[in-house]
Amino acid sequence: MELENANDENSFDPTPKLKSSPIPIKFVSFNEKDDKCIYCGVKYTETIIGRATQKTKYCKKCLSRYITDITDNDIYLD
Repeated sequence: MELENANDENSFDPTPKLKSSPIPIKFVSFNEKDDKCIYCGVKYTETIIGRATQKTKYCKKCLSRYITDITDNDIYLD
């Protein structure tokens, strides 16, 4: 069995050069008991995707603000 050189310029790297987003993600609730956004106070919207016992909640207002504030086309890890 022959080892490949990982530094070979022809080798394929499946993981792009990701970095952390400079804008925090505030639109997702990590507490299933929360009914309102802890940042702006707007009632959370539930997704239709998820288990019947646990739906994912998000704040439309904070999601809209996040999308507006992202002004570049970089790929972020988070």
